[in-house]
Amino acid sequence: MKRMISLLMAALMMTGLLTACGTSKNSDSSSSKKLNIVTTIFPQYDFARQVAGDHAEVTMLLKPGAESHSFEPTPQDIKKIQSADLFIYTGGENDVWVDDILSSMGDKRPETLKLLDCVSTVNEEIVEGMEHEHEHEENHHDGEFEDSEVKDRALSDWAGDWQSVYPYLLDGTLDEVFHHKAEEDRDKTEQEYKEYYKTGFKTDVERIKIEGNHISFYTKGKEASSDYAYKGYEILTYESGKKGVRYQFEATDTNTAAPKYIQFSDHEIAPTDNLEHFHIYSGNDGFDALLKEMDNWPTYFGSKLTGKEIAEEMIGHEHAHEHEEEPDEHVWTSPANAILIAEKIAALLKEKDPANVAAYEENSATYVKELKALDESFRNVVSSGTRKTVLFGDRFPFRYFADAYGLTYYAAFSGCSAETEASASTVAFLVNKVKEEKLPVVFTIEFSNGKIADSVCDATGAKKLMLNSCHNVSAEEFANGATYLSLMQKNVETLREALN
Repeated sequence: MKRMISLLMAALMMTGLLTACGTSKNSDSSSSKKLNIVTTIFPQYDFARQVAGDHAEVTMLLKPGAESHSFEPTPQDIKKIQSADLFIYTGGENDVWVDDILSSMGDKRPETLKLLDCVSTVNEEIVEGMEHEHEHEENHHDGEFEDSEVKDRALSDWAGDWQSVYPYLLDGTLDEVFHHKAEEDRDKTEQEYKEYYKTGFKTDVERIKIEGNHISFYTKGKEASSDYAYKGYEILTYESGKKGVRYQFEATDTNTAAPKYIQFSDHEIAPTDNLEHFHIYSGNDGFDALLKEMDNWPTYFGSKLTGKEIAEEMIGHEHAHEHEEEPDEHVWTSPANAILIAEKIAALLKEKDPANVAAYEENSATYVKELKALDESFRNVVSSGTRKTVLFGDRFPFRYFADAYGLTYYAAFSGCSAETEASASTVAFLVNKVKEEKLPVVFTIEFSNGKIADSVCDATGAKKLMLNSCHNVSAEEFANGATYLSLMQKNVETLREALN
């Protein structure tokens, strides 16, 4: 995506679109009494036009009927953004392109509003039965997985020539890693992080070589080796609630200086051929003794890497985990959040267009009243329902909605997942949950092919219904004047059927 944006920006600069835009924006706004508001997707488009009324031209970059999660801006879209008096976007994982574009505009960038800054956000979560996102590193890297997902692994997973990172900590090569963590996490100083990892990385074994079932340990150039036999795995649950897996191997040679018992930990829970590093626990007092060790976890990267390359890998590993903590972007699915967003838009419009303050205040007040009525409708439906559980044979972009109304939910995928095909185990889980909870409805969302929901409904007799997340509308709905309120009011009746 970043390469694509760079190419687009280069093309725009060559054609003069960007340099021309900067001067035309002011002249356009002075010749027209209407503000120019550009939005990325439907929710903010509709919020803006409800508040602005006739006093602004509001544009939506996402075409009606298109999938918002795969949107890529065109050169004309970038021109529209720079010409805007106000640019409103969601923020988060699917809007990473926005930061690249805005930074390239320098002082010609428009005023912006990010929806994620308007409300209190929550992270996407993987609930029971939900498939993990396969496009990115899975959540088991962050200690979130079901025990049933853990699989046996052969010693060949760790095959290779590995070097300890401890010497690079001692000589200062890894200092940039600790500096990065101190800046990003802010729960320890750089020196405190260094001391923490000094304890964790400490080892006399500078090199480990693994071939077949044979492991060689090198201490000050001296080798100790043995064949090892697989002895299963142990799943650990830490005080934080996160989990880890240690894969256990026992030496088969009785006359060796190599450790008799070893455990590998590397954030993986199933066979892999793409290992970047691992932690190892070793000793001669049994596996139970190793399981008690939590402070010292000697860490090894490929021997071909330089210290600098290892530092870069470690920082990249941290970024991968940060990515997994991205906030759920679908903030608008809660009417209470929609109110906060609408009020923020009104405040910005009043600042930018003082001549029409009264109109913005009136429009905002009317719209907020309608949104509060919508919120009350949902609360009445939930409070009068005979159940509080909903199930989606689809993605689940309703985290804020479910939290607002105290609903329990199950789904095939998280809200921003790129997956469309569920595994047999996921479908089976959803089928069993429908039967167990006696759920009358299986939901899909707009623009879904509905295949997963169809499978669940065929197996259970449940009814398939669509709950609209409002991320976009069809061309027909757009032409017929669909609004956030009209779509959500339909959801009220749909939800009523599902909860009774």
